[in-house]
Amino acid sequence: MYFPDFLFRKITLPFLKKSSILLRGIINIQSEALKWMDLSSSLLEFVPRPQDIFIVTYPRSGTTLMQMMLYQLSTGGKIDFSHINEVVPFFDRLLTYQIQSVQDLDNLPNPRIFKSHLSYQNVPKGPCRYIYIERNGKDVAVSYFHFHVSHLGFQGTFDEFFDLFMKGRVMYGSWFRHIAEWQKHQDDPHVLYLKYEDLKKDLKTALYQIIDFCQLDVPQVHMPKIIRQCSFEFMKEHENKFDHISGMVWEKGYQKNAFIREGRIGSGTQLLTPAQIELFERTYSQI
Repeated sequence: MYFPDFLFRKITLPFLKKSSILLRGIINIQSEALKWMDLSSSLLEFVPRPQDIFIVTYPRSGTTLMQMMLYQLSTGGKIDFSHINEVVPFFDRLLTYQIQSVQDLDNLPNPRIFKSHLSYQNVPKGPCRYIYIERNGKDVAVSYFHFHVSHLGFQGTFDEFFDLFMKGRVMYGSWFRHIAEWQKHQDDPHVLYLKYEDLKKDLKTALYQIIDFCQLDVPQVHMPKIIRQCSFEFMKEHENKFDHISGMVWEKGYQKNAFIREGRIGSGTQLLTPAQIELFERTYSQI
């Protein structure tokens, strides 16, 4: 059958180009998901200590803020690091990428503080403490979309990403499944379950909750400095200390000052259509 050339140029070619861009974005997302979830077998050798503290979230839910909060509280407000992962290591990547061995981790002083995005099923179990942060899933979807664009080379639209997000075809899988697992354990004595929105509304109260839960000794004289240095404005100003894959993303078209983006509550309603909000809320009510 004859297919006019002008129709090919106007209809088929743009469609193929868009499909190719979306496919590359999906491949990037899924290949990264395989890397991040392919945890080294040596992680099985890790034995938690009673003093260990695991900061656990689904990505883009306040993990970096909590890293900063805990390091500030445990050091009296020091910022003596070039990158936050040096002092609060990203547990999921440590051994998978052979950044540190189990022996290296054994040499870290107490309290050892780790960042993780692992599900409850996969996180190391022990007599340690776990701080889990839940963020509004619609806001997570928007922030995660911008992260994939700025850091992972995703070139699709938000609608295309949202479809992947709702199906759990992104790094760390389904947001719904992730929080559902942790919600079942929110009343466990070794779990402090927090809401990101509460951290943003009342940082001072959250800091004292953490002090009490982790049994930290923080002199009151340090608290004003700690509160100031845990603010969004301070962390945005020192963003180079917090972008957790800055060494990897320059070659992927890194966009400066895109990691700590806005941190606003309610951004999930800006890009989501009413139909997408309805789909999200319906799925959320079923977990």
